[in-house]
Amino acid sequence: MTEEADVVVVGAGHNGMAAAGYLSRAGKRVIVVERLGKVGGMTSAGYMIPEAPSHLVTPCAVELLFVRGSGLIEELELEKHGLRWVDPDPTYAYLDPSGASVCLFRDPKRTAEDMGRLNPQDGKNYLKFLELLNALMDIGFPIMKSEPGRPDLKNASKLVGSLVRNAKLKNELQILAAGTADQIACEWFEHPANIALMTNTAAGAGPVDDDGNGAAYMILAALHRLGTGKPIGSLQSFANAMAASIEASGAKIMLNAPVAEILIDDGAARGVRLEDGRVIKAKAVIASCDPRTAFAMTTPGKVERRLLERIKHAPANRSNAAPFLANLALSKPLTLKRHQDMRHDGADLNKAVGYIGTPEQVREAFAAARRGDIPKENAVSVTPLSNTDPSQAPAGGGLAYIYVPGMAVDAREGWSQEIKDRTMRDLIAQMSEFYDGLDAEVGRFVETARDREQRLNATNGCVTHIDFGSLRSGQNRPATGFGGPKPAVPGLYIGGAGAHPGGGISGLPGKIAAKRILRTLK
Repeated sequence: MTEEADVVVVGAGHNGMAAAGYLSRAGKRVIVVERLGKVGGMTSAGYMIPEAPSHLVTPCAVELLFVRGSGLIEELELEKHGLRWVDPDPTYAYLDPSGASVCLFRDPKRTAEDMGRLNPQDGKNYLKFLELLNALMDIGFPIMKSEPGRPDLKNASKLVGSLVRNAKLKNELQILAAGTADQIACEWFEHPANIALMTNTAAGAGPVDDDGNGAAYMILAALHRLGTGKPIGSLQSFANAMAASIEASGAKIMLNAPVAEILIDDGAARGVRLEDGRVIKAKAVIASCDPRTAFAMTTPGKVERRLLERIKHAPANRSNAAPFLANLALSKPLTLKRHQDMRHDGADLNKAVGYIGTPEQVREAFAAARRGDIPKENAVSVTPLSNTDPSQAPAGGGLAYIYVPGMAVDAREGWSQEIKDRTMRDLIAQMSEFYDGLDAEVGRFVETARDREQRLNATNGCVTHIDFGSLRSGQNRPATGFGGPKPAVPGLYIGGAGAHPGGGISGLPGKIAAKRILRTLK
């Protein structure tokens, strides 16, 4: 059987569906093919714990954040298609072993005041630091939205205006852009708890000791401006709204349709062949899966060998550190007592993401991952999802999302079930020093990077598809020759996290791929 379309999109993650949405709204015939039985990719969720069939498991991301500033929600009318969210405030809170806590509130002044309780100068410095981060966001967001290598007058004018307004911060911005997240935190703040709040936040973007990742702190500026946005019903509801939107505009989604081959003929992409033998012919193909997986599926012998080798060597979790994730289904809600009792400002820590991990533990987590070791104590964040959205657990129950940002992709001992169980015992023992309710576990979902690789077909389980850095951004993402206005292989476009502007929930890689195709087809 053969079908025809203007564009076929490989992968129904949020970037793939974003591309399909913009193309179908422009009148193009679009077919999205997805290997799994539901849409979402890394924005999916489901009932994945046999012992707890009414607890909704989120195995990847849980927050919207950057997509709330990208325009995608409004342009694809996602609220019309059912998207709703909540904004807990405070959003994040560092939980010190002493019982003290430091909160990130939506209001930057309130955040500064909270840091200032521990160190008055740190509170003053936070507002100065935020001036720098706001400048970074004013400059960075237009770059994120722009198509690499192609003039964009609208975003370019915003960029130039931001550069002019923030000219006096040039040197500080260069230091921020070149420094490590750990270094930047220690330069600006003195109290260990305030440093821990910073480094735990930055750890979500990768190793805190990599040069250039100080720019990860832009998330703080985005948080204060946009809020984080936790979708009601998990990120699956976001993915479902995306699917409803693009189908309403004419796109077709095919589930349980794994791709066997991206068809390359006469030097250009011509469509895809599915594993069941069906062929979809198209004028262009968007690969929203990771680039290494995509190019491995191209017709053998039809893509220049040097290009294939270049993409094979694009780094994906090169440092051997990646997120380790667990969802704990509980028979009662998760609560903080000691830390909550020490608050006297009305802040509800039970709805915040709780950071556990001193600056030393954050550093050691990534160092241990590089060695292949699994520390007994780790840097970990705890999100009591059902405390902000009761629909994700049965009445009276609880759901905890456990995120360890830096865990070994390949452990020295291997990731046997015994090692996973031991790691979870250690994590639960550590978290139990802070949270009450972990003894009410009724089931769990646990996923290492290798498990994620198998489930989502993502190389090394890399959540950003390709490691991010100054040499892997813009036209150089995912590799030199692949990120410019013209694709390395005519007709084959990268439209997932492996393309500019990278990982996170924004939809921008898909939107940019759609723009390029519309211009080509026009």
